[in-house]
Amino acid sequence: MTKTRFLAAYYFWYFAAIGVFEPYLTPFWQHLGFPPAQLGLLNAIYPGVAAFAPFVWTAYSDLTRRREAIFLFNTWLSAGIALVLPNLTSVVPVALAFFAFAAFRTPLIPLANSMAFRVLAGSPHRFAAIRLWGTIGYILTAVGAGMLVDRIGLWAGMHGIAVATMACGVVAWIGQGRDRASFPKVHLRDFLELLRDRRLALLLAAASLARLSFGPYTIFFTIHLEGLGLSRTFAGVAWALAASSELLVMVLWSRLRGLASARTWLTLALGAHALRWLLSVPARDPVALLLIQTTHAFTFGVFYLAAVEQVDALAPEGLRATAQGLFASVTFGLSGLLGNALSGFLYAPLGMAWLYAGAGCVAAVGTTLYWAGTRGAAPAKRALVGGS
Repeated sequence: MTKTRFLAAYYFWYFAAIGVFEPYLTPFWQHLGFPPAQLGLLNAIYPGVAAFAPFVWTAYSDLTRRREAIFLFNTWLSAGIALVLPNLTSVVPVALAFFAFAAFRTPLIPLANSMAFRVLAGSPHRFAAIRLWGTIGYILTAVGAGMLVDRIGLWAGMHGIAVATMACGVVAWIGQGRDRASFPKVHLRDFLELLRDRRLALLLAAASLARLSFGPYTIFFTIHLEGLGLSRTFAGVAWALAASSELLVMVLWSRLRGLASARTWLTLALGAHALRWLLSVPARDPVALLLIQTTHAFTFGVFYLAAVEQVDALAPEGLRATAQGLFASVTFGLSGLLGNALSGFLYAPLGMAWLYAGAGCVAAVGTTLYWAGTRGAAPAKRALVGGS
């Protein structure tokens, strides 16, 4: 896609689907009778596949220069699989279908991000103005799905994932470009140079620890709220409030970005992870729970915008999709896999409070690593493929 309006629409519908399955897929599986250990394993599938699929697909797209075709193919195939998912009731078929869904869906945002930064050329700070439409889509469906699920049930609500993903397919089809020839050729040495960049390695390590700390929240936040006697509608509002705080950052990012260096913004965002989880340990009051959700402005909004901009700046021309795929695979994939799996196994014996405490410690380590490791590092500057 080569127009910002199509990219904005794609982000809207992509994250609208997440607004359904992130808060409600685990409760749906719990409703089917799956125990906590199986819930943890099922939730580990998506980030587990995301640990390699985004990197593989984006690297393949850069090598073949067929980014648009791969993007469209993966979008429609993931939509078809989403139609099947709500109708499976045994753990093995659910696991296999969810694996396939993740394999085709997880590369889509890294591919979209690389397209967006390419369209924006020398104005990467404008990325937030496009990406914010994804947050809007998430907010609308998180609130709407909560009320809808309370009325019609989880099974019917799960079909919203397929509807939103099909809308993504329509947008990608209408907005597809014809720019294959404009992508430079890449070689193995270019991939190796990208992987050897110390600045990128530090960013990936710190970001991975931050995302690892999200495990308890991602899997059990809605269930935790229900255990406190709060409704699914309240859960939807809580998820949407977090996304709203993220939206505010995206609206203001073009102004905020110039107030501090990328290193400062990332350090603040990483530190906010530790603060968020430690505040969550004693929280039981609905108002306190909602106030803590506003820290999502930093733990996702600032964190994500600063990180993907830095990843794009560090990537050689011709490997911009690969760099975004690597970031997604390591940060949201591998770390999400470990965080979700550990949370699933530890939730029953430890409880949510201890999981939050552990998450806060992990996030603090990531913050310290990034702050100490990047002192004196050269700022990100785009390289050229082949070093030319």
